[in-house]
Amino acid sequence: MLTRTMRRVRKLVTGIQLGGHEAAMLVWNGFRMALDRHPTPDEERMYGGALTAGRLSPSEFLAELTKSSEYEPRTPPSPLHALHAAREVMVRGLPKADTIVDLGGGADDRPMGAMVFMGYPYRFDTLTIVEPPREDRHDLYKNLAPGDPIEYDTGRGVVQYLYTSMADLSPIPSGSVDLVFSGESIEHVTREDCERVLAETRRVLKPCGRFCFDTPNRAVTRVQFGDGQFINPDHKYEYTHAEMRDLLDRHGFEVEEQKGISWCPSAAEGRFDLGEIMENIGVYDDIENCYLLYYRCRPR
Repeated sequence: MLTRTMRRVRKLVTGIQLGGHEAAMLVWNGFRMALDRHPTPDEERMYGGALTAGRLSPSEFLAELTKSSEYEPRTPPSPLHALHAAREVMVRGLPKADTIVDLGGGADDRPMGAMVFMGYPYRFDTLTIVEPPREDRHDLYKNLAPGDPIEYDTGRGVVQYLYTSMADLSPIPSGSVDLVFSGESIEHVTREDCERVLAETRRVLKPCGRFCFDTPNRAVTRVQFGDGQFINPDHKYEYTHAEMRDLLDRHGFEVEEQKGISWCPSAAEGRFDLGEIMENIGVYDDIENCYLLYYRCRPR
């Protein structure tokens, strides 16, 4: 049960003193895991301030959430774990490539990055992880990638970091990349910058290269949170399937495969059922009613 998971988390974080961004991450993740909603701005300020000042320990914060009248114990896996597991299925199905660029592929303290950590199965020559400079990141992601440019040998290929906007890939030569991957990152830039991301992606890809990415499906997240909110405070825009297909077509991409990740059939009836994310772990044909959109494209 989620109660057991939360107990383990409380045990791990007891006694830790948090900085501002760690406190913000804990507040957001705690509310999403325990209460399936965003914290309000007042709750963010109250809990974030108390955690940073040491007036409230992480374990006490989690205890407050699980003892609240909103909390209902859930059957494992938790929604976040289930969504992560579904995305791992997608990553393991990515095409084999020698030269890879991963847009927004940092993974906290794991220098191999998200793709390798999530199970990309093939050997590669280089995998370039593109992350914005630390000062340009949202507080939730200050520690998402190493602070200095590094190269890291994963044993299956070399990972290197490029600190720049994903809308500006000018350090990467045109026609030099076999695979560009964007794992839940394109929604973190504005619609204008998304246009630039797609143009830059097409430029750096070889004629036979592939562009693969997943992103939240606004048709479902709108049912979950309404018109006024996205699922993450750093999201600039979440796309519907129709919007994304139009973007890809205008930027000269042919879609070879379109799938959905984590099927949410109740969304078609205007209802959001959190249990469906936990039950339907995987990649599905019904893209319109899945929590995430996934595309595999090639330059046209």
